Amino acid sequence: MAASSNSGCRKCAFCPNNSQYSCPRCNVQYCSSKCYKHQNHAQCSESFYEDMIKEELRSGTLSEESRKKMMRILHRIKAGDSVMGDEEDEPLDSDDDEDLAARMADVDLNDSDAIWKKLTEEERQEFRALIDKGGFEDLIPPWIPWWDQQIPKVQEIRPGSQSSPEYAVGCPEIIEVPLLSELTKVTPSPCIPYNILNVLTAYAWTVRLFNGDHQESSLDATEAVLSLSAVLAANANFQEAAIAVESPKMEAQNHPWLMESEEFACTVRNDVLKILQGPVANDQTFYVRAALSEIHVLLHTSKANLSKKKKPAGGRKGLFTYTFMDSSNDIELKITTLPNVKSAIKKVEFLLSFVKEYSEALLSITLL
Repeated sequence: MAASSNSGCRKCAFCPNNSQYSCPRCNVQYCSSKCYKHQNHAQCSESFYEDMIKEELRSGTLSEESRKKMMRILHRIKAGDSVMGDEEDEPLDSDDDEDLAARMADVDLNDSDAIWKKLTEEERQEFRALIDKGGFEDLIPPWIPWWDQQIPKVQEIRPGSQSSPEYAVGCPEIIEVPLLSELTKVTPSPCIPYNILNVLTAYAWTVRLFNGDHQESSLDATEAVLSLSAVLAANANFQEAAIAVESPKMEAQNHPWLMESEEFACTVRNDVLKILQGPVANDQTFYVRAALSEIHVLLHTSKANLSKKKKPAGGRKGLFTYTFMDSSNDIELKITTLPNVKSAIKKVEFLLSFVKEYSEALLSITLL
């Protein structure tokens, strides 16, 4: 998306607001991602999504899970109108299922040309019609955050058992770090708990935006986290919980591909509350440490990718980016540089050490 050079003088083509951006394909003026997705702009998004799906298949970067998702999409396209109906999760007609499975049995799902050759003209038209309706996103199973899992109120603990607690199942693995007092003798700043809130909010915003596929698109997801968290990107310090949590939402306004609705922002806020509350009273910071640990893994993956002399073939995007982003181009990595990523890794390790030793300081803050 391109910012309009005279956005103060031009109106959005889809609502009464002033235009801030212009479509890179047709140059129509729009003010937000919602207006970019307007039904009157569908002719642009149709060709965009079709190109992106074909490019993703060609990239060779699909995981096994993503391949299964693509096969489900093809099955549902074959199902026709039932894709968008209330009964979309019902089994497909067995004859249709077997017919499509037979045609796709010897197809490499990374070969877009082979895929399109196997689809009938009717299926291709149905696919285009589905994108016109804005229904493609509905074919991607919604991601369920690991912090939303149901924790049994009573958990059996066997004497001498070394197994992980039930609430750790499905959560990111905790990174082991030393106590903060082993790293420095300086008294921790009272800003640190609020800084952690800022990082957690940026994390929750990112993983929801990427529908849980953030690790598959590590560079893009890192760009999102660093763009949203002033703590990780700019050494900012916060002195109030509300401002620390509000900051990523404000930062998102500066990046159209990160902009989301107020409802989305409220969901992220609730996510941060759940992460702070933790799974159980006697291990309340577990979710905080798990979230910071996953950020640590994400940053290390990006560090490895940035350190490579040659970029991997097929681009850097995963299935999510092609499906949900509004731009026809790759996300520009403005702040995801090797020095910035290395610096962010050190900051996350510092925050993990703080939480390990000063959990009470973090749990004492309130987020109204």
